[in-house]
Amino acid sequence: MATGIYLPSICANRVWAVYDVITIGRAGIDLYSLDFYEPLEEVRRFARYVGGSAANIAVGAARLGLSSAIITRVSDDELGEFIIRHLSRMGVDTRYIKKDSEGKSGIVFAEIIPGRDGRFIFYREKASDLLLRVEDIPEEVVKGAKLLVITGTGLSAEPSRSANFYALELARRYGVKVVANLDWRPTLWRHVSQEERLSLYRKAIEMADIVIGNRSEYMAATGRDNLEEAISEARSINGRALLVVTLGNEGSMAVMENGERVKAKPYIVGHLKGLGAGDGFIAGFLYGLIKGWDLYRSLRFGNAVGAIVVTRHSCSEAMPTYDEAIMFIEAHGGF
Repeated sequence: MATGIYLPSICANRVWAVYDVITIGRAGIDLYSLDFYEPLEEVRRFARYVGGSAANIAVGAARLGLSSAIITRVSDDELGEFIIRHLSRMGVDTRYIKKDSEGKSGIVFAEIIPGRDGRFIFYREKASDLLLRVEDIPEEVVKGAKLLVITGTGLSAEPSRSANFYALELARRYGVKVVANLDWRPTLWRHVSQEERLSLYRKAIEMADIVIGNRSEYMAATGRDNLEEAISEARSINGRALLVVTLGNEGSMAVMENGERVKAKPYIVGHLKGLGAGDGFIAGFLYGLIKGWDLYRSLRFGNAVGAIVVTRHSCSEAMPTYDEAIMFIEAHGGF
């Protein structure tokens, strides 16, 4: 079984790092239906959580026992304060969150249809996280990380786009490993042409050490019509990156530089909702890499964390602790 030639390089020469993981990007409000099985237009009751890919991954890492921080902007109001307090309670360093008087914290409304993926709607007009600026990226903070995680959504508009690429440049300068979470949300790219979107994703993939996404995300990021073509295109863009694909009920897969593939089967659960599975996977997978696990074990751990998240109502609050994840794995046949 492949042990993961990439793993030693993640922590090499970075024993002094302040943070295991720093995320940049979406931190907003999730309003998830409490009226199960009801279509979104009929739902009357919602539960409020903190969500957004960057926030979820930061919480997931912290809950597993890693040191994590998030760099983003939130609205300068009660919702922004709610986000900051929640993330802090979950163990995330929130010192690099700025309150923005012009922007609004994004909101997601989601229906909950147990057993299948429900619909959701983004309300992100002048979203605070997309107002993140270059000057919001503290050089010394990025320098003091093992992994920097950016999201595709952060590239969808300025000034966030420039801030993210600046952070990537800093990471490369200081030897910090870059994770590109493709995070494809079609409605958030409505004002960007396909040509520009592919160019932006290409640049992010070029600068990444690890690329993570599902089938549709790889296809959207490369402009290809199927997963195999998308993987080939991503490899042509970056010949050294570890390409990681989440495959839903087929588990997950990592494609190494030499073309070797490591596949990990899923943990089958009765899911309450599909939201948050990818973010949970990323948190769990990165935990394994940072701890020096081999690729198979890291993928399986990511699968387990993602499986736990989909059985719970929220996303960020659904992230398990390390002990909870291990108990789940043992109860479902082990690694």
